[in-house]
Amino acid sequence: MVSFVATMPFPRVSISALACLLLFAMVSVLVVTGVTHDLDHQALQVIGPLRNPIATTIMRGASWIGDWMGEVPLLLLIAGLVWLRGRRNSAWRYLALAVSGEVVWAIAKLLFHRPRPTIITRLGGAGWYSYPSGHATLAPVIWGFGLVLLAQLVDSRPVKRILWTLAVAIPILVAVSRLYLGVHYPTDVLGGLALGVGWVLVWHVSVSAPTPGGSTRSS
Repeated sequence: MVSFVATMPFPRVSISALACLLLFAMVSVLVVTGVTHDLDHQALQVIGPLRNPIATTIMRGASWIGDWMGEVPLLLLIAGLVWLRGRRNSAWRYLALAVSGEVVWAIAKLLFHRPRPTIITRLGGAGWYSYPSGHATLAPVIWGFGLVLLAQLVDSRPVKRILWTLAVAIPILVAVSRLYLGVHYPTDVLGGLALGVGWVLVWHVSVSAPTPGGSTRSS
């Protein structure tokens, strides 16, 4: 554990990461100033009549995999597989990325303390504050980057493409599910995705970079 901390490079911020974090900041300002109030409400009013049993089942499933019950097992599974393939530093850093993302999300919730929407009937569970969406923030961290790490462990190109596609599609689906279920405003999920992707990009170098004492083998 000591060697992990000693060899861990300080996260570097890329232009892409700055762009995502800037988008989060812009959305946050619009939310705080109330500029998006009417659009947020109108969007949920449009979604309400479009609900149907099949879509609701799918969206509840998507929301579930974006909850801790779906993400914690995935996090531990991928970290374990990466560890067993000899990339121990990457495994530790993936865990650090996830924990730090959780902390950043929680702090943001407390800072903005936006009430949950009550525009349409809620079809799913909802915790405390609304902005930013925790599901939308953590899905790119746990599912997105986790599947990217997993893709590095396989040799098959078709499987790699599938994992990369899922790494993009699942966070988007999770974010949309929270909007569909009526537990978040559109700006909640937009801000959450921007924050989550930005945080992944901030940590990308330190999670995937080669370090002394840890194999960087990838297929």
